[in-house]
Amino acid sequence: MTWTSLHEITGIAVDVIVVLGALATAVKLRLFNVLGRRWRSDVTCTHWELPDSSVVFAADYQVTNTGERPLDISGVTMVLTGARNTGPLLEPDPQRRYAERSLSPSPDDRSMTRLCSIQPGERSIFTLRAHLPQLDEIVFVEARFTREGGLAEGSYRSMYVKAGANRAAATRAPAQE
Repeated sequence: MTWTSLHEITGIAVDVIVVLGALATAVKLRLFNVLGRRWRSDVTCTHWELPDSSVVFAADYQVTNTGERPLDISGVTMVLTGARNTGPLLEPDPQRRYAERSLSPSPDDRSMTRLCSIQPGERSIFTLRAHLPQLDEIVFVEARFTREGGLAEGSYRSMYVKAGANRAAATRAPAQE
């Protein structure tokens, strides 16, 4: 046997092994449904300062199903906390909780049940709205959900800087009737 014929045989063997590996990977991904349950989440915040110096704060937690199977959520929790400095870094201060909202579907509430069953390519938005006597310049919103059966938890932490975002909208004159 010459080196050339040996090289041809091993080259064919390598090609066959690569194709078999690709097929095995595709079967494994489908069999274990690795890509079946995936999601993306985001938090959007805003606030309005009222004439009496109190603040209305709103946070929208959006969960988008980017997978191939329905995403069933058993509960959503959103917490608004103050910030604290740890050296040059900012982090949530659990001792200063401004507001907390926990949502979970019940058999009686059909709208909440539909909101917590997110079909592939769809999204659900969960809201936290709070009327507060004051709001720090920097706050954190932590939003998390638990999947049906407690199998996994998605969590998103967002920092919000007040910086006068909607002061003008809140201080405009009321609409004429």
